[in-house]
Amino acid sequence: MAQGFALSPVDRSAKAQSPPTVRIVHSGHACNVEEERYTERVYTIREGETLELTCLVTGHPRPQIRWTKTAGSVSDRFQDSSVFNETLHIAKIQRHQGGRYYCKAENGLGSPAIKSIRVDVY
Repeated sequence: MAQGFALSPVDRSAKAQSPPTVRIVHSGHACNVEEERYTERVYTIREGETLELTCLVTGHPRPQIRWTKTAGSVSDRFQDSSVFNETLHIAKIQRHQGGRYYCKAENGLGSPAIKSIRVDVY
């Protein structure tokens, strides 16, 4: 029985976009990563807009979630972001805040489930 995990940006603008999704399934009680057929997910956002990435996880016990960014922790660079919640929120994103973001789900059973999304800010 597979349970899902989705990672997707929340688009509050008027234009329709197809948000990327990432799946993590769990087997038994551990979190496991389901291999995907594509190599990279990219989300493009305009500078000054609000970025919200959501990491929805299931598992028993409930997994802990941590957001990180390439070359360090998200909290090292962004004081206004929530890094231990399901939703990473960055208000008025700047170009230097673009990069690869990782969502890590861990519940102490098996290996952590980790997925990433590249955020391009223009």
